[in-house]
Amino acid sequence: MISILIPVYNYSIINLGKELLKQGAKLKVPYEIIFFDDASVNCKITQSNQLFCENNNISYIISHENKGRAKARNLLAQKAKYEWLLFMDSDVIPVTSIYLKTFVLSIHDDSQVFYGAIVYRRNLDKNTQKCLRWKYGINYEEISVKRNHKSNYLYLKTANLMVRKSVFQSILFPVLEQNYGYEDTIFGLTLETNNIKLEFIENPVYHEGIEVNSVFLNKTEESIRNLAALISKEEILCKRIKVVNFYFFLKKINGVKFVKYLFKKNRNFMKKNLLSENADLKIFQLYKIGYLCYLLA
Repeated sequence: MISILIPVYNYSIINLGKELLKQGAKLKVPYEIIFFDDASVNCKITQSNQLFCENNNISYIISHENKGRAKARNLLAQKAKYEWLLFMDSDVIPVTSIYLKTFVLSIHDDSQVFYGAIVYRRNLDKNTQKCLRWKYGINYEEISVKRNHKSNYLYLKTANLMVRKSVFQSILFPVLEQNYGYEDTIFGLTLETNNIKLEFIENPVYHEGIEVNSVFLNKTEESIRNLAALISKEEILCKRIKVVNFYFFLKKINGVKFVKYLFKKNRNFMKKNLLSENADLKIFQLYKIGYLCYLLA
């Protein structure tokens, strides 16, 4: 009934695999677990992941080229044999011991897509090089879902998403120019455009694989480059995204070049803050709009 589909890149899946096996054993419906190793370069982790899966009758597919998150998930969906596709990330862990059961019990005849949300542990050392990702997760990913639970298309994350297979096959994850950034948002908005029903349920996972500030900032720049490329192709869809909507406001008042100038002048100062142990989310938001204007001015 449920195919649990998880892309992997240089990350140990053993803790997640054990938890899913423990919960799956209590289900009264058939399930499968498929991992897709997207050309990881850490051989030690890949070998231990592969051995664990072999010993537990779990599929572990290894790709010889890096396909990116969207292609990896689309390929996983092709391999799935059950009606429901549960997409997770390799660096999450269910919050409750009835995570899989909650999804199963939520299914009814007209169900199409379920989103279970992502949360963050509160025990991270505040003086850490991971504070930017942690602060952003708590203040934007968690809060956005809580405040907008009736219109979560804009905020869904594929780290915890269950989709009916026939629905997914009609949409697929968008393959963007960069490997990281806004695929989830565009997928959610495409669901909304096609009037596909999205149900939010209280069934969260913890995001465990929090990147250091420098990695997260690099990924953010990659995601903004995705947005810059998308705007010319999907302007109406992209305007639903706050940073893009603000860009068009600046464009309307002829302010894009001025913001680009300010960004270039202050970029090093902002990066210094964002890479520090006291990263400021307001500066982070200014950095994103500044970088978008820098790319599009």
